[in-house]
Amino acid sequence: MRKIFEIRKDLSAKIAEVKALDPKQNAEAVEKGLKEIKALSKELEQAQQIEAAEQLAADEQFNQMQKKAGRPFSIVKFFRELASEKGLTGLEAEAAELGAKEYERLGLSVTGAVIPSAYLRAAAGQNAGTAAEGGNLAETMSNRYVEQLKERLVIASLGATVLGDLLGTVPVITRSGLTAGWGAEADTASVTKANFAKATLTPHRNFVAGAVTKDLLKQTSADVEAMLLEMLLTAQAELIDKAAIAGTGQNDQPTGILNTAGIGSVVMGTNGGAITWPKVVALESTVNANNANRGKMAYLTNAKVVGDMKSTERSQGNGRYLLDGDFKNLNGYKIDWTNLVPSNLTKGSATACSALIFGNFQDLFVGHWGGVDIVVDPYTSAKKAEVEFVLNSWDDVKVVEPKSFAAIKDLTTNA
Repeated sequence: MRKIFEIRKDLSAKIAEVKALDPKQNAEAVEKGLKEIKALSKELEQAQQIEAAEQLAADEQFNQMQKKAGRPFSIVKFFRELASEKGLTGLEAEAAELGAKEYERLGLSVTGAVIPSAYLRAAAGQNAGTAAEGGNLAETMSNRYVEQLKERLVIASLGATVLGDLLGTVPVITRSGLTAGWGAEADTASVTKANFAKATLTPHRNFVAGAVTKDLLKQTSADVEAMLLEMLLTAQAELIDKAAIAGTGQNDQPTGILNTAGIGSVVMGTNGGAITWPKVVALESTVNANNANRGKMAYLTNAKVVGDMKSTERSQGNGRYLLDGDFKNLNGYKIDWTNLVPSNLTKGSATACSALIFGNFQDLFVGHWGGVDIVVDPYTSAKKAEVEFVLNSWDDVKVVEPKSFAAIKDLTTNA
């Protein structure tokens, strides 16, 4: 059985080939192409079913590994042994082998040792009810890695759609790809050609680089395990949030909301301007005008804009501020902030402008493929008794419905 990414590549090429043919002049070629597409689609479906079974088997195998070891997988031990001449041993070595096999199936390149996605999905205390089978160590990671990562994503807290365990490129069906209408019993339905692959999630390699001391890696404390995990989770969450908000779409970055073509725009002025209540409402109106006011609607901005909204009245002298009360509600919708929303945008003579985003965050998709590939370097910072590491992951973010969002990109602030 061929790998999923290989089948998808051939299927995409064949679909493009058939689309380029004139059905009237190349009827035979079109018919042959459609048969090949059907065969490739069937092969893809079978490959996906096999991979789903492989993942279930890998999860069970990983659980059994932990049960046999009598403890959960240790990321501290994983780092420590990768930095040693001896290399990985025991549970961590078995897990890395499981991860390498998974990367091979998914067609992802391995640069170091792979922590399998079974670890990202599994809780640390797989047999938490039995102390001898790891229950005593369950506090090292009470939730799954993927769930903890999701909890740290600002965009996820606003309703972004997070998809894990993806296989190959993932086309996303959008509302604009469907047509509905009315007709009499014998009428022929008027069908608009639907482009179901309008938005596609594609794995992008991203990395988190850092260093830890050798003394820290010698520890076996559950607190140290949790601290290292927290470092990795926070760094990866910030990377994904930043890409989702303001990714450039260049140099292998995904394209974030602010740089997505087709989102709505509300302008403050030639040289930007301070936030006002009418402009806050205008963002909502811009999205509503596209009939996109459904799903998880929310505002997102940075600390500078939040500070101004707390001290700016809706209208002069009325004593009601743009943002007041619990500071989590703006214009009847949820609002959150992160300084990953840029404050260095340019508009005319203004060079320190901030952004305010409004939209249906359910139409912002986050995808993750496979496990985590870690490269450990114990040599570069050896004189400082530090071990450097690079964590490689495969993720993507995509605004699947640009009309679901609108943004102000020229807000001037007092801070």
